[in-house]
Amino acid sequence: MSTPEDDFETALDESSDAAARERAIGELQTANECDRLADLAREDDLDETYREQALSGLAHPQCESMLREVAEGGDLPESLRERAETLLEDTPDDAGAGP
Repeated sequence: MSTPEDDFETALDESSDAAARERAIGELQTANECDRLADLAREDDLDETYREQALSGLAHPQCESMLREVAEGGDLPESLRERAETLLEDTPDDAGAGP
């Protein structure tokens, strides 16, 4: 089983195949690694496809504040900033919350 640090490194590793990189980002989402997902979304050298996947991984209530920070931080190109804003609008406030 990989650690969040391993998954983060795999997502950044250009020598890894696309499926491994996407799986690593998915593992970060599953583990609620909001900070690492935000770091991937901000990574200028990362392909936009992976950056967008990382943004999508932030689109749930537990990571909403981090998604807002990324969207408003000025670290994203226009297309990704717009995507982040759309994700913010579509993120439910209580998805998965207990009674």
